[in-house]
Amino acid sequence: GGFFTIGDDAEPLVTRPKDVLDNAHPSANSLAAVALLRLAALTGEGRYAEAAEGVLRLLGGLVAEHPTAFGHLLAAIDLSTSGITEVVVTGDRPDLVEAVQGTHRPDVVLAWGERRPGPLWDGRDGDQAWVCRDFACRAPVGTVEALLAELS
Repeated sequence: GGFFTIGDDAEPLVTRPKDVLDNAHPSANSLAAVALLRLAALTGEGRYAEAAEGVLRLLGGLVAEHPTAFGHLLAAIDLSTSGITEVVVTGDRPDLVEAVQGTHRPDVVLAWGERRPGPLWDGRDGDQAWVCRDFACRAPVGTVEALLAELS
């Protein structure tokens, strides 16, 4: 599990490094884990979640022993265990998009704009927003107030 910080086509080194410790900046593996979990939530493709879980498995023992060295990876672990809320905004509703973007919710992914193939978009039409967990969505809402209430 995990990702090397140089490609396998780079100049040969004695070892290929893996950036794993979160310091002043998150490590490459922590960033990758969070990004892959969010991408899995947006696309419904399990391969992204599996790659993220590989990072978490690789570093799980170290995180348990030295949690302060893995601040950003702890966020990935939280996303993995608590889940991600998906929000889909269909139609031309910049007010609904701005409402989601204006809240600090690291556990939320937002799908809007051009429709893409995938489970988040299937059967969703009109100028509305859906709040979903694991691709199971609540009834659509059409106002900023109702959307924020669904997210709270």
